[in-house]
Amino acid sequence: MKNVSVIAFYSFFRIDNLELLENQIQDFLQPIDIKGTILIGPEGLNGTIAIPLNEEKKTIQYLEKLGVQSQNIKVSKFDGKRVFNRFKTKIKKEIVTSDFDLSIEEIEQGQFIDPDQWDNFINQDDVEIIDTRNDYEFKVGHFQNATNPDIKTFREFKKYIEGRKEELQNKKVAIYCTGGIRCEKAGPLMQKYGIDTYQLKGGILKYFEDTPASKWNGECFVFDYRVSVDKQLQPGSNELCFGCNMPLTPEEKKSPHYEEGFTCPDCYDQLTEKKRRSLTDKRDHWKRIL
Repeated sequence: MKNVSVIAFYSFFRIDNLELLENQIQDFLQPIDIKGTILIGPEGLNGTIAIPLNEEKKTIQYLEKLGVQSQNIKVSKFDGKRVFNRFKTKIKKEIVTSDFDLSIEEIEQGQFIDPDQWDNFINQDDVEIIDTRNDYEFKVGHFQNATNPDIKTFREFKKYIEGRKEELQNKKVAIYCTGGIRCEKAGPLMQKYGIDTYQLKGGILKYFEDTPASKWNGECFVFDYRVSVDKQLQPGSNELCFGCNMPLTPEEKKSPHYEEGFTCPDCYDQLTEKKRRSLTDKRDHWKRIL
């Protein structure tokens, strides 16, 4: 699949009959040459899909008809390697796993900063910038002067905020994530703790799309075969380590502990002969599909 539109989207809205909606989505999209994943939950939709360029307009119109807000749809063009392996839909308890126990009504109370106003907002002396993503995503790229919560999963963000809530109640906090969806839960959670919190509307991808991205260092990790995108939303320079599935920066690939297709500085001491044989099969599979 080459010359495709990659559509990342989400919206929070109440869905009562999950199975019915899943069947409707599959009926509409499966005739298209589509790859990717769509999550369906009682709280809304979340997905990233790759489709032929000529199907982009029709697909976006369908997503909006389902209830996805237009500002929560990000499109990038991709010409080259396969982005996803297949198409699937999943019914989930949450469209972004958090265990924050937030209602739709609480999520709707979030405060937002538009991308073209973001740089001015985070330049204020009384604003702290907090990255809501996982530690390996922060490593690939982040906003200048942003705080890294050093979390492995989004579930851990609640504990991080609970540990800092009294300190953060004395300032404004700007939060961001890849496409905006995690912030729509992190923001209301922080507001419940009395923290004046503002989310980057549309996330990093929308910021890249609408601004020169002058306050951003590095690239942005994405959950597909591209691994990362640059400020022009083109495939970046990062790769995945087959040994531990973590992103590798160009600097890490210079390490003596990096072996293409097998190990990186984080997992080189865990490589056994059995694992090497397994990774050889995995590497060969990727070469066939990319």
